[in-house]
Amino acid sequence: MVAPAVHRQLTLFPSPPRDVAAALRAAAAAPVSGGPRDPALSAWLGRQLTDWAASHGWSTATLGRARSGLRMLLAVQTTAGAPIPATWIEQLAPFRLPGRLLHEFLTAHSFAEDDRTPAIESFFTRITDGLPEPMTAQLATWMSLRLKPSRSRPRTTDTVRHQLRHAMTVLAPLAAAGVHDLADITPLQLRARLGAARLTGTELCQTVSAVRIVFTVLHAHGVLDRNPAMKLRGGSPAYTIPVPADLAPIRQSLASPEPARAAVTALLVFHALRSGEIRHLTLDQALAAQTGPLRLPQRTVPLAEPVRVRLAAYLAHRSHRWPGTANPHLFITQRSALSTTPVSRSWLYRQYPDSAHVLRSDRIVDEVQAAGGDALLICELFGLGIKAATRYTAAGGK
Repeated sequence: MVAPAVHRQLTLFPSPPRDVAAALRAAAAAPVSGGPRDPALSAWLGRQLTDWAASHGWSTATLGRARSGLRMLLAVQTTAGAPIPATWIEQLAPFRLPGRLLHEFLTAHSFAEDDRTPAIESFFTRITDGLPEPMTAQLATWMSLRLKPSRSRPRTTDTVRHQLRHAMTVLAPLAAAGVHDLADITPLQLRARLGAARLTGTELCQTVSAVRIVFTVLHAHGVLDRNPAMKLRGGSPAYTIPVPADLAPIRQSLASPEPARAAVTALLVFHALRSGEIRHLTLDQALAAQTGPLRLPQRTVPLAEPVRVRLAAYLAHRSHRWPGTANPHLFITQRSALSTTPVSRSWLYRQYPDSAHVLRSDRIVDEVQAAGGDALLICELFGLGIKAATRYTAAGGK
C-alpha cells in the first residue's frame, strides 16, 4: 500500500497563480516529455486503477480514458505523491475524460483532497452580496454556529439555507435603510419591516421563526448583547388539505415497460417512500425484501404483492443490464453504474408520474381512511411525527 505524501514542495520565490487547465493541455499534447514526477507511484496507481475498473464494471474504453486523465494529473503535480486537488480533477471535463470516476478512485485510495468551495458557502456569498459589515460577518458566525454547534445538534445545510433565505426578507431591507450592525436593530424596526413585507400564513410564520433563530443564536453565544426578536410573533403556519392525485398517469406508470419507472412508482404510491429513501435503497435491502419486509433505517415496511412483482422485474433487468457493477444501491443508471453513488434527484423525479409530494400525501390519506383515522398507525407506517400525522387524519376524516 502506497501512502500519499504529507509534505508540500516549497518554492524559493513566490510564483504567479498556476493555470492548471493550460498545464493539463500541455500534458495532453506532450505525453512523453510530460510524464509523472514519480514513476513508481504512477505505476502503482495504474495497477490499482486496473483492479478498480475491473471490480466496477468499466469498459476498456473508459479505463483507457481514465488512464489518460490520471497520467495528466500526475504530470502537473507540484509535489510528487501529494493528494490531487478536486478542482484539478474537475478540469479534465473539457478533455472528455472521466473526472468524476477518477475522483472517486483517488478518494478511495487517499490520493484526492477536496479543495472545492462548499455549496452552502457559495450560497451565503450570493445571498449576502451587498450587505455591510459587520452584519455579513455576524451572519457568517451564525451560519458556522448552526452547522457546527458546540451545545446542540448541528443543522443540515438545507435547514440553514432555508432559514437564512427567510431572514434576509427582513435583514436586507434594514441594511438598505442604513443599519450596518445587527446589534443596532430594535424590536420596533423588526416589526415595521415585517409589516412592510406584507407576509401572511406560512410565509410570515417561517420568516418570523428565521429572524428569531438568527438573533437567539447570536445572543446565546455572546455575539449580540440583546435579542430584539425575543417577543416577535408570527402566528401559526397555514395547514393545507392534501390534494387527490390523478389516477390515470399512476396506472400508466405502474404498467410502464421501463422496469425502473414501474418499480419507483410502486414504492411511492403503495408505501409512500420518500425520495431520499428510494435513492438510497440498497441492493441487499431489495433482495431481502423479496422474502420479507423492506427494512429501512427508521421503519420496517411490509411490501404489497404488486410492489414485489415490480421489484423482481427491476432486479432481473438490473442484473442483466449491469452484471459487473459495484454500485451497492438498488436503482442505478448508465452513469452511476460505473461508480458507487446513488442516482441523481433529477433522474428519480423523471420516474414519477406526478409530484412526489402529491402522490405521498394521497397514499397517506387513503391509509387514514382505511385505518379509521388512527394517527399512531400512520406514524408507524410512514415515518411521520404526530403533528404531521394530524394533518392527514384531519383531511382523511372529511
